[in-house]
Amino acid sequence: MASLSLMVSCKSEVPVTTGEGSLLANDFEASAGWNDVQEGLLTTDKAHSGRWSVQTNPGIPFSYTYVRQLDRLDPKLTRAYELRGWALRASTGSTARLVVQVTRSRTDTAKVFYRTLDIGKVVKSFNKWQAVTLPVTLPATAAATNEVKIYLWNDQATAPTYVDDLQLTAVAAN
Repeated sequence: MASLSLMVSCKSEVPVTTGEGSLLANDFEASAGWNDVQEGLLTTDKAHSGRWSVQTNPGIPFSYTYVRQLDRLDPKLTRAYELRGWALRASTGSTARLVVQVTRSRTDTAKVFYRTLDIGKVVKSFNKWQAVTLPVTLPATAAATNEVKIYLWNDQATAPTYVDDLQLTAVAAN
């Protein structure tokens, strides 16, 4: 069984690329101006690579969100993945969570899977980009028609949190 990985890169490192098992890569440069993005979801305040990143802050509880039907994201339905990226905390109040959520469908929001990465616990320094990884193993009950969402959630943070250069990769199950 493969796993899904999301990877983010630093300005000084190689930009996000797609490789074997790569299902999703976004540095957010091409996202500006698409899908009627709410003001503030994409920002040029901080960026790991390029000019753009996603953010949450006290006024923006949910970031720009990736939404895709599972079989369109991963036609092989691998079930094991890794989400990687780069995160930056502005201060001690930057406590957002990176989220992978799977629901039954676009119209049935019953949760099939939900996992978070607490950015406040894994990124210890401030105003410095740090690589983050969220391993994801979907349950056997996950179906091709389920909907996958990937986003940054404010979760009562009092300061901005930024994420950039995300990559989701299917990987072999352990």
